[in-house]
Amino acid sequence: MKKVFLIIVFALLSFNIFAQSKVNINSLIGYWEPNHHATRIVFWKDVDNHLQVIEFDTVDGAPLRLLSMKIVNSTLVIKTICDEKNWVTECSYTFIDDNTLECMVKGPINETVIYTKVK
Repeated sequence: MKKVFLIIVFALLSFNIFAQSKVNINSLIGYWEPNHHATRIVFWKDVDNHLQVIEFDTVDGAPLRLLSMKIVNSTLVIKTICDEKNWVTECSYTFIDDNTLECMVKGPINETVIYTKVK
């Protein structure tokens, strides 16, 4: 009986931690602007209710090509390539609040960008 109780407690704690670690996809939906030169981002859901994203260069408006997108714990990780410069970057997005994302950029440029939700 003691083992069953411990298993139930462990399972409940695991579910609670897992639930807290998920990214709220609906909060991502919209248009996001960076606090300095980076990319503008638009998130939406397609007809199958899957998250989609497109990033545009803030200088010339060129779109970046999406290589991968995944959720790891409470972070959305997006890997893109800028075909013009042949730059591959991995960006890790974490919510600061409902209208603010912190983005850790890894690649040819390593920096932190703060995004604000416009719409």
